Amino acid sequence: MLDTNERKRQTSKVMAQYPAYIPAPDSLFAAWSANFSTLLTASPTTYGLLAGDAVAVAAAQATWLAAYNTAVNPPTRTSGTIAAKDAARAALEAMVRPLAVRIILNPAVTNLARTNIGVTVPSVVPSPIPAPVTNPTLILVSAAPLVTNLQFRDASAPLVKAKPFGVVSLDLFGQYGVVAGTDPDAATYVGGFNKTPFQISHENAQRGKHCTLWARWKTRSGPAGVPQVGPWSDSLDVIVV
Repeated sequence: MLDTNERKRQTSKVMAQYPAYIPAPDSLFAAWSANFSTLLTASPTTYGLLAGDAVAVAAAQATWLAAYNTAVNPPTRTSGTIAAKDAARAALEAMVRPLAVRIILNPAVTNLARTNIGVTVPSVVPSPIPAPVTNPTLILVSAAPLVTNLQFRDASAPLVKAKPFGVVSLDLFGQYGVVAGTDPDAATYVGGFNKTPFQISHENAQRGKHCTLWARWKTRSGPAGVPQVGPWSDSLDVIVV
């Protein structure tokens, strides 16, 4: 069950990704909402929804239709009835949009059912961003007291400043010692960096020690929304000054 904030997030995402499906003119909205309510009432499970959803939509649609008919009828058309019509439409849209998003995103709902009820049929199924296949290269720019200035490039395109497609940041790991480190899996996370050049700071107790650094690319998301990471870079060993 999605909470309110998650439903709002998904509604905004779908509205941005797909063309508008709700007609703007009131006359067309009246027909669209009537069809939506009728089909949902007849078979809510066809659209991955519940009978209670259909009942709520039918009530809101009836309220809107009554207000609309009053507002467009010349003898009863006043600023007050127009305002009531607009408020009833806003309330109906606020109820329908999250349900339409669930219909659009539900893989069990057929495209024919989506077309019949009047919501957007997704033309492209988003694919997860794959894990990076290349590794970054770390470049020492300069060393100042307790500060190391660095750059990164992709190993496959060392002259290009941009990160590889789908990569959101460089994850940096480091290991201090009296000798250079050899195992990136034993290193400690330093931070994530999305711009180059960048700098890292050291503690006074680390002055004179080796700081061995490794990095790997990371995507924003992947399968099941989990970020993906690529292979380790070659090590970069600097002496903390």
